[in-house]
Amino acid sequence: MRVLLSGYYGSGNVGDEALLAGLVAGLRARGLGVAVLSADPGATSRMHGVRAFHRLAGLGPALAWAGAVVSGGGGLLQDATSARSLDYYLGVLRLARASGRRVAVYGQSLGPLGPAGRARVARVLAGVPLAVRDEESLALAGELGLAGVLVADPALLVEVPHDVAPPSRDGPVVLVPRGGQDALNSALESLALQLSEDGVPLAAAAFHPRQDAPAVARLAHMAPTLEVRDASTPAAALRALSGARYVVSVRLHGCILAARLGVGFAGLSYDPKVRGFLSQAVAPAFQRPVDERALLNLVRSAPPIAEHAALHLTRLADEGLDWLAAALARRRVPR
Repeated sequence: MRVLLSGYYGSGNVGDEALLAGLVAGLRARGLGVAVLSADPGATSRMHGVRAFHRLAGLGPALAWAGAVVSGGGGLLQDATSARSLDYYLGVLRLARASGRRVAVYGQSLGPLGPAGRARVARVLAGVPLAVRDEESLALAGELGLAGVLVADPALLVEVPHDVAPPSRDGPVVLVPRGGQDALNSALESLALQLSEDGVPLAAAAFHPRQDAPAVARLAHMAPTLEVRDASTPAAALRALSGARYVVSVRLHGCILAARLGVGFAGLSYDPKVRGFLSQAVAPAFQRPVDERALLNLVRSAPPIAEHAALHLTRLADEGLDWLAAALARRRVPR
């Protein structure tokens, strides 16, 4: 079967590209052909070795190619960013169903959603196989009258390059900011200043270079010895966390890729999807206003990852792809 993936792909966000890498590898391993709707089809084809169609201009040809359409993963079904984003992702599902394609929603975090968004998601997803990546999304699905299953983010399955070093107590604390989250980034800056004064090695990476580079530059200004590391691809992002003693991330996939490498980490949560993953991973979570003293003390101690939780999530991600392959093999979902 030929599967078309719909998500926030080709837009320069390495977290979504890591998620896509895990999905593509997992679906291919299960004998499925894969193509992707992308904002930059050329870049997506080069990075992932897949056929890619433009997410707008190529939607018709993409649906003609596909036997099934998967919406996800990621935080697609929410209207906090804009109602237009929700319109697009629900529209892809409606067109796929209208054209007789099998459909599924996979590896997503649902919400935040306003009343109108909740009604639209409930209507479009009725009868659609649904797998979400955190408990809060599963609870919201139930509130919307949707039957869902719990999986884990496919980025937990991304291939680790052979030259990635294991966690090290002598390695740097790696900081991952997020553009537009000034209060949380400010807490990272205070942390960087104090750790620099303590002589702790530091590194930072922009997981969405276009959005995060200014925040990384501010961290480097606060701590001149800080090493700026490349994170422009999933492999580069894993290398950016290579040999770390600890990771502190505002970006969700800074936490997820730290878990993939077995590095201890804490998250500064700006969104329920971040809080949801940190809860599943049994990892420290900080919200606005950040208790900067508590964060500093935590990072100084650099506790190890909750290995049992990380292993459980990795197993859940792998089993989730078995669920997806089985869901797509079933009969078409009624319109």
